Amino acid sequence: MSRRYQMLRADIRCVIGACKDDPTCPFSDFEQGENLITFNYSNNNEGKTYTIHLSEDYPEHTLVSCSDRPEDAFTTNERIPLIFNRLAEDLWKQVNLQPPEVGSSSGSSEEEEEDSPDYFTQSSHDSAGNDLDDYDLEVDIDDYYNDAHDMVEERMHPQLDDDIKSVEQRFGAHAINTRIFSSIDDVDAELNIDMSFLDEEIAKAWKVNRQEPIVIRLHLSFSQYLDANEPPKVEVFQPSNKETFGLGMQIQKIMETFLSKEWKDLSNDRVTAVSVPLRPISARSAHPHKGATSHGIHDRHVAQLVDMGFTVEMARNALFMTRNNLEEAINLLLTQPESCRPAGGGGGAGSSSFRGTWTSALFLAPSVAQQHQVVLPARPSQSSKPATIGDELHLVPCSTERGRTAKTIPGLEYGFLAQCLIYARNRIPTLNEYCVVCDEPHIFQNGAMLKPVVCEREVCVFAFQQLGVMRGAADDIATGAEVVDLLLAMVKASSHSPRKDLILDPFPSVVDPDNSKEMVLSPKKKNYDRVNAILDSLMSVREMTQASVDMKKQLDKKDKYAWPFLSWVISSNRSHIVKLPESRRIKFMHTPHQFLLLSSPPAKEQAFREAKRQHGSLFAFHGSHIENWHSILRHGLINASGTKHQLHGAAYGSGIYLSPNSSVSFGYSCMGHGSHKAARNKALLVEKTGKKENKRFLESDNLTCIALCEVIHSKELRKHNNIWVVPNPDHVCTRFFFVYEDGQVGDSMVDTAQEKYQKEILRAIGNMTATD
Repeated sequence: MSRRYQMLRADIRCVIGACKDDPTCPFSDFEQGENLITFNYSNNNEGKTYTIHLSEDYPEHTLVSCSDRPEDAFTTNERIPLIFNRLAEDLWKQVNLQPPEVGSSSGSSEEEEEDSPDYFTQSSHDSAGNDLDDYDLEVDIDDYYNDAHDMVEERMHPQLDDDIKSVEQRFGAHAINTRIFSSIDDVDAELNIDMSFLDEEIAKAWKVNRQEPIVIRLHLSFSQYLDANEPPKVEVFQPSNKETFGLGMQIQKIMETFLSKEWKDLSNDRVTAVSVPLRPISARSAHPHKGATSHGIHDRHVAQLVDMGFTVEMARNALFMTRNNLEEAINLLLTQPESCRPAGGGGGAGSSSFRGTWTSALFLAPSVAQQHQVVLPARPSQSSKPATIGDELHLVPCSTERGRTAKTIPGLEYGFLAQCLIYARNRIPTLNEYCVVCDEPHIFQNGAMLKPVVCEREVCVFAFQQLGVMRGAADDIATGAEVVDLLLAMVKASSHSPRKDLILDPFPSVVDPDNSKEMVLSPKKKNYDRVNAILDSLMSVREMTQASVDMKKQLDKKDKYAWPFLSWVISSNRSHIVKLPESRRIKFMHTPHQFLLLSSPPAKEQAFREAKRQHGSLFAFHGSHIENWHSILRHGLINASGTKHQLHGAAYGSGIYLSPNSSVSFGYSCMGHGSHKAARNKALLVEKTGKKENKRFLESDNLTCIALCEVIHSKELRKHNNIWVVPNPDHVCTRFFFVYEDGQVGDSMVDTAQEKYQKEILRAIGNMTATD
C-alpha cells in the first residue's frame, strides 16, 4: 500500500485503540464514508457528531467540522491523533497521543496483514442489522480507498477533468495542483504562476519570492463545475511568504472581479463547444519547412522568434501550443519557457538564459512589441526606480500599451482553467500600472511606478485612507496628479506675468486635433490670449481625479485644445519631480507641498558627482518667483548675470545666487511681498508644533516657492556671509522644492550649515534613494 494509506490506517488504529482502552471515553461509533471519518461524542445528555474530511494529500488540508456548529469548521495539516488530542482536551481530558511512525515502503508484508486487524467499516451494523462492537471495523482501508478513488473519477465532471489535463499539457504538470473533497462536492484547483521572470529589484519591492510560484486557488464544484450558481472563491498566496502578502490581495481582487464578470456567461456546454484539445508535439513539427506547416505554423513567425534569441525548436513548440498566435507565443516563451522546451530537455544553446532574467526582453524590438501588443514583464523605467541622479519624469495621461493589453480576456479554447491562468499571468507583470483599489490605469502615470499604489482618484484615496480599503496591498498613493497640479500652476504664473515674453520659455506647441497641419499654439507666433483661455477652461486637477476614466472626453467638452495642451505641459517637463509622502518630508520646512526635484540632465549630474568626490558638497537654498520655475524645470538653473534673464542686481559678481539661510532665499521668492502677502484671516506662520493639514492639491494662485540645492564646495564657490555665488552652473543641482500658499511663511531661522538641519536633509535624501 502507499505510504499515505499506511499513515492513515496507523493513525486510525492509534485513536480507536486509545478509545477502546479507556472505558470512560465519550467518543464512539467510528464510521467511514467517502473520503471522511465520522464519530460521535456523548456526555451528560450532550451529543454531537464530528466529521474529518480527508484530502488526497492527507494529512495536508484536512477539514474538521461538528454537527452542532458547522460554521466553526477548520482546516489543519495535523494528523488524526493530534486532531483527537485537541478535541479530547476541549471536551473530555488531556490526551497525549503521538502519531505512529510510518515506514517508506509502498507495500506491506503478509505478516503485517495477518497481525494487524482491520478497524474501519462503512457501517456500525452487519448485514442482518445486528449491532457490532463500536471498534470492531471489518473493511480493509486499502480496498475502501481503491473503491473510493473509482467513485471520485466517476463523479468528477468531465469538463473539469478535460480542463485540468489541458493546463497540464499546455503549461506542464507543475502548473496545476488539485485537491478533491468529494464528500462536500468541492475541488480546489491551484494554478501556479511562475515568478522567476521578475527582476530582482521588483521582486524585493513587491515582497515576492522569485524562487516559488504564486498560487491562485479556485474553490470549484466537483460535480457541477461551471454550471454552479456562484463563481468560485479565490485564494492567492505564496507558501513561504509569511508576511502580509499585499500583492496577493491585489491579485485576489483582480481575479474575483474577473470571475464575477465572466461567470454569468460560462457553462460546461459552452466551454465544451469551443475547446480545442491539445495534441502531442510531433518530432516532425520541430523541423523547418516552407510556408505554413500542417499545424498552421508560419516560417516567418518562427524567424521572428529566432531573431529574438529563441531556438527553432522552442519557437515552433510555442507557436504550435498557441495555434500560431505570435504574441501569445512570445508571452509563453518569456514567462513559461519550460513548457516550450523539447521533450528531450533543454531548449538548445543559451536557452536557459531566458529564465529568470531580463535578457529575453532585450531581444524584443520596440517595433515588434508595439506591432503585436506584447505583454512583457514591467521593469520599472528610470523614473520609477528609487530616486537616483539623472532620472527624468515622464507623466503619461494614459496607460502604457502593455498595460492596456494585459486586461484583454483570453479565449476559452483551452478551457476555463487555462483562461484563468493566462489572464493572471498577463496581469501580474503590469500590476504596478493599475490602482490597487479600482484596478484602473493611473490618471497620470509617473512612468511605470516600482510598486503598486493607490491612484489619484478622490474616491480611491478616500476608500484607502478613511475606510482602509486594500490597506494591506499598498503603502502609498500615486502623486502624479499633484505634480501635474504644480506644473499647471507654474505655466499659469508665467503666462500672466508682465515678463511672459521672456519667461514662458519654452512656449507651448499645440497641434489642432482636427487639422494636423495647423498649429493652434506655436513659439513662432505666440498667442498668450489663447494660452490663458485654455488654462481657464481646464478643470482643476482635483476635478480631474474625480472625473471618469476617460478624462479626454471631459476636457474636450470644455475646450478641444485642452487635452493636447495638458499633454504638452506634461511631456515638455524635463525634470524628475515627485511629491514627498508625509513620512519623508523635511519637517523644518513646514509645508505639505514638498517635492523631490532633480532638474539637471544626466550628463550634468555625472559631472556633479565627480566634482563632489573631489571637493565635497554643501546644501543651500535658491529662491525665485513662481513664474520663473516653468522655464527652470525645462532648462535648469542658469547663470543669468549680465543676461536678459537677470532680475536682481549682481552685487557679488556673476553666478547663481544661493544662501544657507532660508530667510534670504524666501526674500528672493517674494514671500510676503506684493501679491504674495498673506490673505486676510490666514495665519502667517505654520506653528512648528501644530498639526499640519495633509493637503493634496494647491488651493490658491497666490504661491511662493523655494528650492533646496546641493552645491560643490570648491574654491570657485564664493561666500559673502549669507550670500553664496556659484559661477559654474554645473556645480549646483536642485534636490527639493517647497511651495507655500496664500502668504504662508516658512521658518526663516533655518541655517543649512547647522548640524541638526544637515541631518534632516540627509535623512530625506537617504529615504528617497534607499526606498521607492
